[in-house]
Amino acid sequence: MVNSKKESRKPTAMETLVGKTLLTSLDKTESTTDVMKGKDLVLLYFSASWCPPCKKFTPVLSKFYLFSCIPNNIEIIYVSSDSDLPSFNTYYGQMPWKSLPAVGTASIKQKLADSLKIEGIPSLAVFDKNGLFVSDTARPDVMSAADDSEKSQALIDQWKAQKAVPIEEAQLSGKGQGGFLWTIFKNILSNPMYMIGLFYMAKQLMKKLQDMGTDEVEGGEL
Repeated sequence: MVNSKKESRKPTAMETLVGKTLLTSLDKTESTTDVMKGKDLVLLYFSASWCPPCKKFTPVLSKFYLFSCIPNNIEIIYVSSDSDLPSFNTYYGQMPWKSLPAVGTASIKQKLADSLKIEGIPSLAVFDKNGLFVSDTARPDVMSAADDSEKSQALIDQWKAQKAVPIEEAQLSGKGQGGFLWTIFKNILSNPMYMIGLFYMAKQLMKKLQDMGTDEVEGGEL
């Protein structure tokens, strides 16, 4: 007797990485397999509408995508940190690439962020067509190359030539993830002595301000 039930297909490496479907526009989805046909690399773009550095970097990345990624069979997939659908729609509506769906992908986003040790946005990571890790320094690399076609092509050639590895074996650099202020804040949080020092400085400052206020009141009395 023939089994009428379809055999479940094992997810591809890329489906395991980003899910089975992707947004190709605000109102259209396609299978990840179809989106990735003929692509050599995929860039995962961690960003959000409320992030000022992201708003500065997105136009740079858009130019890089249109003039360098598309001719070189490279796709970009947006990984949003927006917490509400209207914000996502407004921001993604300005982007020319693909995106994880806004709804139902929280676990995928969290897994990606954890695997890549994303600690700040914007961040840009490179994977090959088989879902293997290539680089996590793409954000500063693109910033340096986007305005120069030769540098952009050299960067892409470098990515394609680089040995790709499973994310579990990747030597993550931590570069391009968050900005200078975030790095300072992270270091403060990781060292209790910094917190004690800041608390002491704040206490001394408050005392100084109170003393100044008392002096002004006393000096103003007749």
